[in-house]
Amino acid sequence: MTVPRVLEFREPERIGDYRISAVLGEGGQGRVYLGEAPGRAPVAIKVLHARLAADPEIRRRFLREAEVAASVAAFCTARVLGTGMAGERPYIVSEYVPGPSLDALVKTDGPRTGSGLERLAVATLTALASIHRAGIVHRDFKPGNVILGPEGPVVIDFGIARALDHMTSNTELAGTPAYMSPEQLTDQPLAAASDMFSWAGTMVFAATGRIAFPGQAVPAVLHGILSGHPDLSGVPAPLLPMVTACLAKDPAARPAAARLLSDLTGEDVGPPSRGRHSATLSNGQTIIDPAAQAGPLDGARFGPGGGEPDGPRFRPVGGEPDRRPTSPSGRPVRRRSSRGALVAVLAVVAAVAVTSAVLLVPSWLDGRERASGPDAPFNLATFPHVDVADQFGKDTSRQYATFQPHSAEAMPAIRAGGGQFTGTGSTPFFGLVAGESGLPESGAAVSVLTAGTFAGTGQPEDSVFVGWVKNGNSYVTAWYNNTRKESGLEVQMDGAFVSTPGAAPLTLKRGDRFALSLSGDRITSYAESGGTWRRLGTAAIGDMLTTARARQQYRYGFGLRGSTGTIGITRTEGRSAQD
Repeated sequence: MTVPRVLEFREPERIGDYRISAVLGEGGQGRVYLGEAPGRAPVAIKVLHARLAADPEIRRRFLREAEVAASVAAFCTARVLGTGMAGERPYIVSEYVPGPSLDALVKTDGPRTGSGLERLAVATLTALASIHRAGIVHRDFKPGNVILGPEGPVVIDFGIARALDHMTSNTELAGTPAYMSPEQLTDQPLAAASDMFSWAGTMVFAATGRIAFPGQAVPAVLHGILSGHPDLSGVPAPLLPMVTACLAKDPAARPAAARLLSDLTGEDVGPPSRGRHSATLSNGQTIIDPAAQAGPLDGARFGPGGGEPDGPRFRPVGGEPDRRPTSPSGRPVRRRSSRGALVAVLAVVAAVAVTSAVLLVPSWLDGRERASGPDAPFNLATFPHVDVADQFGKDTSRQYATFQPHSAEAMPAIRAGGGQFTGTGSTPFFGLVAGESGLPESGAAVSVLTAGTFAGTGQPEDSVFVGWVKNGNSYVTAWYNNTRKESGLEVQMDGAFVSTPGAAPLTLKRGDRFALSLSGDRITSYAESGGTWRRLGTAAIGDMLTTARARQQYRYGFGLRGSTGTIGITRTEGRSAQD
């Protein structure tokens, strides 16, 4: 445990109403004291450095952002209790959490492993989900700002980095270089995705004891963040896909904290009631969450993908985060209207309202998927009517219509037979394929493909699509990018992209199945491996496929998209719930 430094004679004896007893630490923003509230409860008091407090705008912003930070739900964070002025220097009072920082513990005792690492990942993602829900971007998430307290990991200093951000320059950065996102180094607007990059770097340090972009000097580290590849050796397999996705250079390609907690488990993650709550970790151990035992999660709520606040009271610096829909390569794409996006965002806000009463360890940490049965997230037996079934035993390519969605990408050379349907190209290609059978006039339906070969070139596009296709400008699909090991939804209507949630980590291998289901105005993607299905993502698509006339124009289909090489599938199915 970190031992507070006893006060020297030159330190203040009181700050506001708080009696000061020790110095807890000092950073680039200010000095932190251990104080005692009038009721004798211990508190942490951070006083802004005099050189920063000399600027009246800095003082104003510091106090304002601290007030906003006080609105964050008091779980997995050090709760902000109040603010004040000590002469010309503002200070912020927060809950005191005894214990070492993650940075100090790893440097002293070595990397975290097993269930300890898993609890750390869950707690820090939970904290970031709450911080983002309040409309706050931490901007300095790092091992030094994660305190390993007696009731579990706690995130501190959220909201403070934003208050100081406007004074950053080429010689002074608001943040710790090794854990900063690319957009922090290039003067781009910052949103919650920036914290997810920093979270991934923190998890790499926790698991390995080194930074994700190693270098002998700060310039080398910054170069790696901007254009290099992270060193992820030693990161355990359950965490690796998540960390990889969050270290994407493009912020739009990074999953959000709430999505990693909810989409990857196939269910909403909610606050526990008071009492002991257990979870099974990858090593088979059942753990009791001490934080849940103490009840700090009561009343917590999670927000949607990018962490939008409930109302307009606060927005991240730099304007709105970029919420344009993305292609499988993660690049934002143009859309003709923002109305659909607004409807989709509101739908996502409603969809992730918390209803669960127990905090569960996500399935990506558990190492298991939910078994089949009444609680299974997906079951093909609920779609008994087979509309399409092709195992490509012979050349059936002439039964399919092909479409070229993007003029900059050529149609692949298509071959079918011998148990596989393939698309090949020596230049970037993208072909959508629609079968003979269309959607039934009503009822739920599902389109399924079985993965075959992937190009395996490591180039940006190595993707398959599944869903329903009208033509190259109108389609409803789920996509899987084998290079990035990610999955998402891509919907286009008359050339305009419909806003959908961000990507989720996924790995498909030959023989695995990939599906998109339709129920009313909602689509949901799934993946199956080893006989077990897992839910990936869901979105509302309005009235695109709700009327009989519209549904008759869309056929069960799939797509193949690659930079170069050959991509194939071994089976396609279209099923519906019609009698």
